[in-house]
Amino acid sequence: MVIAWLLFTALGCGETSPETLVDELRAVVSVANPPEVQPREIFEYTTYVYNPDEKPLELLTWVCTNLGEGCLEAAGGSESVVRSNLEGVAPTATRSLSTSPSLFGILPETGPLTATQVWTLICEEGACPQLDGVQTMGENDTWSQDTQDLLGDPLSWMAELPTSGVSLAYQLLTTSLSEEPHQNPRMQASPNNPTALKKGEAFSLEFRVSGTFAEDARLYNYISAGGFEMTDTFVNVDDCTIINGIAPEDVDEAIVWIVLLDGLGGADVWTTTLEVR
Repeated sequence: MVIAWLLFTALGCGETSPETLVDELRAVVSVANPPEVQPREIFEYTTYVYNPDEKPLELLTWVCTNLGEGCLEAAGGSESVVRSNLEGVAPTATRSLSTSPSLFGILPETGPLTATQVWTLICEEGACPQLDGVQTMGENDTWSQDTQDLLGDPLSWMAELPTSGVSLAYQLLTTSLSEEPHQNPRMQASPNNPTALKKGEAFSLEFRVSGTFAEDARLYNYISAGGFEMTDTFVNVDDCTIINGIAPEDVDEAIVWIVLLDGLGGADVWTTTLEVR
């Protein structure tokens, strides 16, 4: 999932940014491990979900490398589509996926490509009937024409989805022939971070990061109640980064997701549930 929200308004002391609050069904973030793969190489794709109503969920994930003539994965040879179910308030889903082997013939001419889209559609059960005919498809499966039309251009039918009970997101994946591909960064939470919050009061979380970073590497922060002062914070290797938030006043717990994006396609996630007293 590409996260690119910027804060343009000034916040007063003690105020929180509404963009940091996650209060409805949402794919908060997805992480590909590794974030750079060779064609047909299996990667693990983990999505962190918030499901406040705790309704049963249907999850559809698919890989699409579209260089102008539809998804290359439609021809088979890869783990391209996974359909599964989820339950719980903050479940995670990890799927094994891969890109089209036809990229072996393309990458020697183009070099590394950040053109593969990994899509995630989460629906409350029965909310997305137009996808009923799509099933899990592996290396030996080719997509039907109906599936190609549907998964090859999700923006064409996105407006038909319900306004609630649905979350659609995608992330770009890099494919290359490198023997030393880029790896995900890492973040370490301070042992002094709070395990419980006081209702309505300020709190801080502290992290250190490691890895290879671009200049726009950042931490993004989300919470299921209350809020954080800023949507994101620039980070550098080994810097101590402090994130400030305000605890909620009317609930007994809050789920926090801290997302590290290295600016090069890599990511890491720290998540926890904090008691609110």
